[in-house]
Amino acid sequence: MKLYLNKNKYFLIISIILLSDQITKYIIKSKFTEGNGISVIKDFFNLTYVKNDGAVWGFFSKQSNTIVPLIITILSLITLAIISYFFLKLKTDCKYELYGLAFVLGGAIGNIIDRVLQGFVVDFLDVIIFKYHWPVFNIADSFISIGVFVLIISIWRGKCPQF
Repeated sequence: MKLYLNKNKYFLIISIILLSDQITKYIIKSKFTEGNGISVIKDFFNLTYVKNDGAVWGFFSKQSNTIVPLIITILSLITLAIISYFFLKLKTDCKYELYGLAFVLGGAIGNIIDRVLQGFVVDFLDVIIFKYHWPVFNIADSFISIGVFVLIISIWRGKCPQF
């Protein structure tokens, strides 16, 4: 029980990320058919509904072998358990690390919910930079990336006591 003390704001952050992720995915699924969307900023940003049954950025997506999505889901659940352990064990004075892990957890839980309930992750943020089409992603992916960046900075700082 001691592990949860004074981490309420981080649980709130995880919940907000999770809710915003699931709500935006629900809206996209209800408004668009797979592969379709709208241009928000011409030649730069679109909302496009994509079903990602693969790993990050669609790697291993559309495999004819059904074992690949199952393996990805199992690995995601194991990773979630490990990250949760470190989050719960981390001291409350390690604010950057807790924020980073909260961002990662919120995003990871959102994507895992998709994988477990649907067998795929809903992606819809479609960015084009200098005619290069970035892999379509979602709110959860964005927070995972931000969280990892914050964790890298916090490790580089080296101010938080180790576990």
